[in-house]
Amino acid sequence: MPGLTCNACNTEFKDDTEQKLHYKPEWHRYNLKRKVAGVPGVTEALFLARQSVLAQEKNKLGETPMLYCCGLCGKDYKSSKAHAEHLKSRGHMMRASEGTSQADEKAIACGLCGKDYKSSKAHAEHLKSRGHMMRASEGTSHADEKAIVKPLPQRVVNRPPPRREVKRDYMCLYCNDRCYPFSSLEAVRKHMEAKSHCKVHYGDGDDDEEVELDEFYDYSSSYVDDQGKQLVASCDASNNVELAGRGSELIITTKSGERSSTKTLGSREFLRYYRQKPRPSLANMAITAALASRYRSMGLTTIQSREKIVRMKVLKEMNRSGVDNMRTKMAMKSNVIRNLPKNVPY
Repeated sequence: MPGLTCNACNTEFKDDTEQKLHYKPEWHRYNLKRKVAGVPGVTEALFLARQSVLAQEKNKLGETPMLYCCGLCGKDYKSSKAHAEHLKSRGHMMRASEGTSQADEKAIACGLCGKDYKSSKAHAEHLKSRGHMMRASEGTSHADEKAIVKPLPQRVVNRPPPRREVKRDYMCLYCNDRCYPFSSLEAVRKHMEAKSHCKVHYGDGDDDEEVELDEFYDYSSSYVDDQGKQLVASCDASNNVELAGRGSELIITTKSGERSSTKTLGSREFLRYYRQKPRPSLANMAITAALASRYRSMGLTTIQSREKIVRMKVLKEMNRSGVDNMRTKMAMKSNVIRNLPKNVPY
């Protein structure tokens, strides 16, 4: 039967069977959608070519991407061309000649504020600064301060041990298991700064807690002889400790080279005062106090007193009552009464 055509695909057919078979494949359905959208149809060859391209792209998305990494510099590349260009770069060649890897220069992150430091020494100094004041337990002597501060960032950031880890379990270094875990990292950071808990719990805790910190402490200075005297020679050149008394306090000065550190030990009589943890003062409190005193000297008040507020309310009420009395007096004098009902014409 001549004259059998498909208007969507622009194809002619010899008989009804060929026309019915044409309606089944995806090519005809695709052209029907294009006809509805007002776009001309495509040939079967072009349709098959597009399908093959889409299949190849889908296979590429499903495959695992190949990564080319440089172990010396610690960088990853998605293509071999970019990796080859990196191998020819000046930075890679200089690092290869020096023999240093990126793993040795990996930055150390502070678990209390998140800042990165290039060396463990700089990070240890940061932990002992006024911002964190990370220190050992009070009332004890330790052999090497840097040795005990150095593992702290690893315990805060890395895996072992779990209870010393702030970023995973959100636990305070000092409270440990004695308090509930915190909900977020910012919460445990604020707790440690507000409670002055930027220190390790040693000296008054359990034996299991102190096992991992025993290697950093040295009690040789507390050794005594049979008569109860301390085994420290006063004429020894290695003795860099000086003791001084001031009332109920003992001042200990330790000298190491050109530096000297001073610690003050108080009496147990004032233990309740030493245990107080005042809130950290803000940096702008001194500026605010200076501005307030300047305003007071100029006759300006920053905050109104309670007595002044009450006095202003009384004066306002008196003024209001005086105005009402004056209006009533003038109305009576003019024979005008404003409080009459609306149905009264006079």
